[in-house]
Amino acid sequence: MWANKPLPVLLLHLLLLLPITIPLADYIRNCIIGKGANYKGTISVTKSGIQCQAWNSMIPHEHSFLPSSYRGKDLQENYCRNPRGEEGGPWCFTSNPEKRHEVCDIPLCSEVECMTCNGESYRGPMDHTESGKECQRWDLQRPHRHKFRPERYPDKGFDDNYCRNPDGKPRPWCYTLDPDTPWEFCAIKTCAQTIVNITDAAVEMTECIKGQGEGYRGTMNTIWSGVQCQHWVSQFPHQHNITPENFKCKDLRENYCRNPDGSESPWCFTTDPNIRIGYCSQIPKCDVSNEQDCYRGNGKNYMGNLSKTRSGLTCSMWDKNIDDLRRHIPVFREPDISKLKKNYCRNPDDDAHGPWCYTSNPLIPWDYCPVSRYTVISCASTKHLRVVNGIPTQTNEGWMVSLAYRYKDLKDYEAWLGVHNIKGREEKHKQVLNISQLVYGPEGSDLVLLKLARAAVFNNFVDLIRLPISGCTIPERTTCSVYGWGHTGWCQSLGSSQSLSIYIAIKQPIRPSPTSPSQLAWASVDIP
Repeated sequence: MWANKPLPVLLLHLLLLLPITIPLADYIRNCIIGKGANYKGTISVTKSGIQCQAWNSMIPHEHSFLPSSYRGKDLQENYCRNPRGEEGGPWCFTSNPEKRHEVCDIPLCSEVECMTCNGESYRGPMDHTESGKECQRWDLQRPHRHKFRPERYPDKGFDDNYCRNPDGKPRPWCYTLDPDTPWEFCAIKTCAQTIVNITDAAVEMTECIKGQGEGYRGTMNTIWSGVQCQHWVSQFPHQHNITPENFKCKDLRENYCRNPDGSESPWCFTTDPNIRIGYCSQIPKCDVSNEQDCYRGNGKNYMGNLSKTRSGLTCSMWDKNIDDLRRHIPVFREPDISKLKKNYCRNPDDDAHGPWCYTSNPLIPWDYCPVSRYTVISCASTKHLRVVNGIPTQTNEGWMVSLAYRYKDLKDYEAWLGVHNIKGREEKHKQVLNISQLVYGPEGSDLVLLKLARAAVFNNFVDLIRLPISGCTIPERTTCSVYGWGHTGWCQSLGSSQSLSIYIAIKQPIRPSPTSPSQLAWASVDIP
């Protein structure tokens, strides 16, 4: 009958039938969840050791629990079942004429399943949460969308809908089938005897770090700037849940730098109330490569064989991430597949900061590669001409400054220079200058250029802000200072100039996630 139909109709029929005729594989457990109403195992002996009677048999006991009457309850052979979901768990009619029925001795999965540490290496079949909710399959995006796709993270054990711990949580968890409950922890106990699979354990190092430093077990107890670390068991000055009880096998001893949650490098909470956490980036890396590799421009033509990120993670194969890449780049562009060889670092989207790659780490889904740009630009500041309204100007012709402004018309504003506290007493170094000209930024911008009516007098309290040359590289471990006004998040004083020391830990700016919009943070000075 189909032979007389057009080909497109025939294909439509095939597509509609395939999902129905190919069922999903189901894992056969020898333990039960709750009352065991969904148990489909093959145990066929009662608690006292009596062989079960077949469900479709009436000998030696007549009954009404026929497979045809309880469709979907899997009343096969003589296997223990609980078709009505009764208390006591799965049962069966017995082959003993003197004993009509009896429960079967099937343990709860929560009693059988166990994990070591925080369950990162758990690969068991637990598929319900601790509140009894059924888990969502990892290869599905309904009812909850998520990033943990099995093809992206083949080493995380994302089989079926089993509980896993891919992101360093205190214990295994899963997304649920309840639309109102995105995820929950699973009830898996800790094994009585701790057995750690050597292939899953991080390589322990005491003098240096490998990769992200998850195996670092040294005694460094200060962050890069020298601030002392807070003890992991302490809740002062910072409260947290990264405790030895919640993160077993992570060696959270004393106040030593550790990486219990898969961050980019070892870190700790600090004893400074104003600095919650800090990275211990002064710990040297064990596997620093001496290979000289570089790229020109933005590296879009880089064809080297480097396949590790700057944090030491191995790059993921491009063919497993090609769909993500296509979603990330503009629709009118197609990535050059010929350049995306294996898992080598590349720049298929013309990123301004150079070659990068996807990784298999859910916490760092992609990162830049430690490839140097061929041309190194010095950051030494030099005086330039700046063009305003088509006229080249120099600083001695009137000091210009950019700021975030609140109103369109600033003609009645004046600039206060040399002031450190606008609410304090009159400061003797204060200079008050009128504004002679405004040049607004492009449409949508909150910036404006101010030209002062006369040049400012430079001294120890008023000076130029000398910006580094665009595109230059500031050496790592350089300490810089940031100055500004306003609320800082921890200081309630809004009238004083605030300063903050920052530490250059990476050479390139941080690249926004392909799935989230770029965000820019501006430090601005408000003029009263």
